[in-house]
Amino acid sequence: MYTVIFVDDEPWVIIDILHSIPWAKLGFEVIGHYDKPREAKEVILTQKPHLVFVDINMPVMNGFELIRRCREEGSDAAFVILSAYSDFEFAKQAIKAAVLDYCLKPVNPAAMAAVLDDIRKQLDERESVKRAEEAAEKENADVPAASNERFGHILEYVKSNFNTKLLLREIAEEFAFSKNYICFLFKKYTGNTFSAYITALRVEKSKELLETTELPLYDIAERTGFMDSYYFNRVFKSACGVPPHKYRVMMKSRAHGA
Repeated sequence: MYTVIFVDDEPWVIIDILHSIPWAKLGFEVIGHYDKPREAKEVILTQKPHLVFVDINMPVMNGFELIRRCREEGSDAAFVILSAYSDFEFAKQAIKAAVLDYCLKPVNPAAMAAVLDDIRKQLDERESVKRAEEAAEKENADVPAASNERFGHILEYVKSNFNTKLLLREIAEEFAFSKNYICFLFKKYTGNTFSAYITALRVEKSKELLETTELPLYDIAERTGFMDSYYFNRVFKSACGVPPHKYRVMMKSRAHGA
């Protein structure tokens, strides 16, 4: 069960969300809700919730500032922002803050449930990787120089084949490493999990195509290794704060000095 807290100075918004979402069924437990950002910051740093929903427009300290301060003080919580506004400036700040997702108020229960389902999968992967790293560290206390070189070959292979279906099992067999050990090496040398590294690479490549071509989204999705346009849209929005078509418009506006 993943822990959740809300930070919003409109208590009726939180109450509505708390009663309209089947939290336990989705794998979450709400452990608190706060209307004062400073108080919430201390709770985030001490109780270490897995997920934090943050309102943007709050007095004294806005949501983006709260996220920034929590990150600076070591929080690795997943942040989702809540806002009644959706515009380019808001989207650009969301990208900069590297939030996991955002929800517009008033919150649609079905949309919120979909967001939570996606976040739970990401948190599941994070926990799985942590366990894999612990197991790999026990099995391999010291990483040989030879392993470093071979991991370099793995990275080159991934970069050259990011637009194909990359399976950890097949890469492990190809390079004669265990799956756990490859997970360990990715975290050690890239700071990312195997899956997160590939996803980030695909997102970066798709951003390049969005900025430099007029290719349709389904074509970009195919060229960058995403399964389909819908999945591409969800992953891109989760990584960048905005869906691909809005990102393209934003970059064009920026290029023209708008």
